[in-house]
Amino acid sequence: MKLEEVFEQTHKLPTIPKVVQELIDSFSNEDIDIDTIAKKIALDQVITAKVLRLANSAHFGASRQIGSVQEAVVVLGFNTVRTLVVASGITGAFVATPGFDRKKFWKNSLQVATVAKWLAKPAKMNGEVAFTAGMIHNIGEMLIHIVAPEVAAKIDQFVENGAADRVALEDNNIGFDYVMVGEELARRWNFPVAIQQAIKYQNQPENQEPSDKLSAILNLAKVITHQQHESAANDAIAAAIPESVAQLAGLTQAGLAEKLDELADLSSGLDELIA
Repeated sequence: MKLEEVFEQTHKLPTIPKVVQELIDSFSNEDIDIDTIAKKIALDQVITAKVLRLANSAHFGASRQIGSVQEAVVVLGFNTVRTLVVASGITGAFVATPGFDRKKFWKNSLQVATVAKWLAKPAKMNGEVAFTAGMIHNIGEMLIHIVAPEVAAKIDQFVENGAADRVALEDNNIGFDYVMVGEELARRWNFPVAIQQAIKYQNQPENQEPSDKLSAILNLAKVITHQQHESAANDAIAAAIPESVAQLAGLTQAGLAEKLDELADLSSGLDELIA
């Protein structure tokens, strides 16, 4: 199978609401009419209900009950509301796929996203952009399950058994991998080029020319999340952080090691989206 064939199967591809597409476009647009966008969000009842439920959750600690998208923008800020809408739209775009643990997939994606946002602060990067990149970093894996479910399920088994690297297995058995599919989907959904490139170089940020902090942050977030899944202690997590990648993000292994205690309290606040 060729990569183009995946995207020729338009009846199987996920689609996102128009307002979510507009918000994705706004990542690259500083001159945006926030009030107009808020009104457009409010027209989508499903997304509005999700956003208000999340906005009123304990995680976001609103000082009062939020009753509209416009209020959410005032209380939480546009960037946070944008992230909630984009996350709601993307998770809702993918229907259940037989043999694929959708809940586990999104739980991992949100964990990577949350760590990426945490890393963005000391790296002096936009936290919401880092969160979004983390959330969709492995979206290609889900798409492969949609178009080639039997092969994808077998690859999952090999990966879970530690037998081989997912990218190598997908390249050998399908002809492309989740990174390539994810980058192309991000391009078709008009995500900023920086996010497209972060997906492309998520496993090898050192190969990106010129280097970009976002790709390095995404790689570090994946490394840290993997260590968390292994129930690693903080010293083991610190040891697993590649110094060369930390430097690409403007960070250091030692500096991150001092902050690892903060990981225990991190939460995306978006768990309801995958319940």
